[in-house]
Amino acid sequence: MKLTILIFALLFTFTTYSKEPIKKMKLVTGSGNAGFTDGNSAELNKPIRFAAYKENSIIFADINNHAIRIVTIDGKVTTIVGGPDKEGYKDGPAETAKIKSPHGVAYDEKSDKIYIAEAGNHTIRVITKNAQGGFEVSTLAGNPNRVGFMDGQADSAKFVSPHAIVVCSDGGVAVADIGNARIRKIKDGMVSTLAGSGETGNEDGIPDKATFKYVMDIAADGEIIYVADAGSHLIRKIVPGKEVTTLTLKDTLSTPHGIAIDKDKNLYIADMGTHRILKIDKDGNVTTIAGTGESGSKLSELNKPAAVLVHGEYLWIADLYNHQIKVIEIE
Repeated sequence: MKLTILIFALLFTFTTYSKEPIKKMKLVTGSGNAGFTDGNSAELNKPIRFAAYKENSIIFADINNHAIRIVTIDGKVTTIVGGPDKEGYKDGPAETAKIKSPHGVAYDEKSDKIYIAEAGNHTIRVITKNAQGGFEVSTLAGNPNRVGFMDGQADSAKFVSPHAIVVCSDGGVAVADIGNARIRKIKDGMVSTLAGSGETGNEDGIPDKATFKYVMDIAADGEIIYVADAGSHLIRKIVPGKEVTTLTLKDTLSTPHGIAIDKDKNLYIADMGTHRILKIDKDGNVTTIAGTGESGSKLSELNKPAAVLVHGEYLWIADLYNHQIKVIEIE
């Protein structure tokens, strides 16, 4: 009898957890200490979100430096806007503009615009090129002096601590409005709600009746939006205008903080609670591809990973508490 139980337990283990080996990570940038330095020996202070950019580089939101920065695959960091001495709210040329606690960032290749989900000011900002070739910052939606919930004209709309933003297939942008427990959309100067009643929970159903708890990050696959719902430890799927559902996974998550998708429809999760990077295939199988799952410290491989991004041949990882950006090669 004991032998039968042991065999069953082993079979269960191997059907739940993948035998795929942990992939080797490569450090791109970050000394491991919090700081603010550009160049090839850069210092960061809690990099929290990514967006694919040009020439095998990415844009990232460096939350405690109140900055939006670029890093190339060979580790060179350049700051576009912000810095520790530029915390606040001010539009205009990037050299004098101010931002506060940027959490999300997105890049629209067609329009050459960079979008910021700015948690500290409860706004959505946009970075464009000016006539002189420099960067200019403006406010797309929201107002730091008007916090709450309101759809409608972008300049009168209200947000509460937006945490993530992605470009939609129709040219609009979707926003994870964590303080309002909703997924919002901005298009043609108007703000609307894609999903969420405003109540907190994990109820599926039609979009305006569904509930969320800490909509931490979002990823778009055409019109479909995937949500890392950190408070419910779930991955949700939004089909705009139709339904919200919860993915059935063959493992449990612990504070999924970042989400990304590849060309084969595999999802990648920065599972902050277990200090791991997970891969979810179309059948709901969950495998660990980076991180040991050990408690976070500077000696651990990952310390509260916050974001993932598929770009080029790499999966980019924001190692939040180690103040570093890392990559692993993916097929």
